[in-house]
Amino acid sequence: MQSTENSKAKGLSLSFLRNVGWNLFGQIAPLVAALISIPILVKHLGVDRFGLLTIAWMLIGYFSLFDLGIGRALTQLLAQRIAQGRHRSVGPLLWTGTAAMAILGLVAMMVLGISAHWIAYSALKIPSELRTETYWALLSLTPALPAVMLAAAFRGALEAKHAFKLVNLVRIPLGVLMFVAPLCLLPFSNSLVGVFASLLAVRLLTCVAFWLCLRGEMPDALSYRFDRRLLPQLFRFGGWMTVTNIVSPLMVQMDRFVIGAMLSTAAVAYYSTPFEMVSKVLIIPGAIAGVCFPAFAKYFGERNFIAAGKLLKQSIVITAVVLGLVTVIALALAKIVLNIWVGEAFALHSTSVMKMLIVGMLINGVGHIPFSFIQGIGKPKITAQFHLMELVIYAPLVIFLIEVHGIIGAAVAWTLRAAIDTTLLTGYSFFALRRARDGNSLQYSQKG
Repeated sequence: MQSTENSKAKGLSLSFLRNVGWNLFGQIAPLVAALISIPILVKHLGVDRFGLLTIAWMLIGYFSLFDLGIGRALTQLLAQRIAQGRHRSVGPLLWTGTAAMAILGLVAMMVLGISAHWIAYSALKIPSELRTETYWALLSLTPALPAVMLAAAFRGALEAKHAFKLVNLVRIPLGVLMFVAPLCLLPFSNSLVGVFASLLAVRLLTCVAFWLCLRGEMPDALSYRFDRRLLPQLFRFGGWMTVTNIVSPLMVQMDRFVIGAMLSTAAVAYYSTPFEMVSKVLIIPGAIAGVCFPAFAKYFGERNFIAAGKLLKQSIVITAVVLGLVTVIALALAKIVLNIWVGEAFALHSTSVMKMLIVGMLINGVGHIPFSFIQGIGKPKITAQFHLMELVIYAPLVIFLIEVHGIIGAAVAWTLRAAIDTTLLTGYSFFALRRARDGNSLQYSQKG
């Protein structure tokens, strides 16, 4: 009996590592495609058109906030129901969430369509000869938004089933196509309408691909049964997720706006360049946390708190060790890398900032794991409250430290906020786990 349990534990561990590997590959492949494609796109589209293409990429990502966190809620709730054997409730939950996201996608499409004229003719400083082209390009992109929402719902359901290999087999080629598809049009035209239409085609293809995968993985759940009684539960979880999705990026980006307002645009460059370089290391904890999230939901759905605790501790240790090694190497090579990449004069201003941010990214990366734990057990309210509290502390802190110490002060403020965030998240995670083990009545999946 003992040997069987050990065999299962080993199998789970190998499966977990494979899923992390697929997630990591799924994030690295589009990044490599971007590094190769962007210089070519800049050369052939020109700076203005390429700038508008980056805005299109940004809009697709920004308007995904219109899902109000329902995609994440769907993954968490489906994982728990599957773990509990409540298979009859999977179909209604899946399609209620999917229908809600489809409606929100249509709302996002309408908002972008109505705003397209204002964006093209007033909001952005676009050369006059490109304004009409930009307007029609934005209109051609609007149908991508419902497709983005539906794809997120289908992907969330697949991740609830731990089908990470399947998810990334779709995600990798289509993520690469987001950069390669515009390249394919360059021999024929550099029109923004065609370029944006290629992004629409990729998003539609992504949606169809995830739908076909879902049909194969969950055939019994695909009978359409909408249950409006499930909407409050989805929106309650998703609403707190939305708070986090708004506040967290605000804290990540705030320092650059404050530097630009208080110091100079040159100072922004000296700060943001090492920041963007160092932040890429977060794909590692992101890949691990992405696999942990549905696993935590599954274990709490099964009330298997020992397995949840083991996964929490092991994931934190693995993340800390890997990022620790990366940190040591990065600290040793920071000045050399900056000298090669941006020149000695630039590196003179940015090396100290980069070293402080490397430490901050290590701390922040470790915090990804308890963050996924708290949300995985159905407590997004906690992470949202922590982030709101941190914002109140961080905003005056970053202003004060920039005024006193310049851009190195901004790096110190960012690192301190990361330390506070990781400490709060880790402390609450083990507190919640201990209460669960002690048998106290925590309603993990029903109330956030």
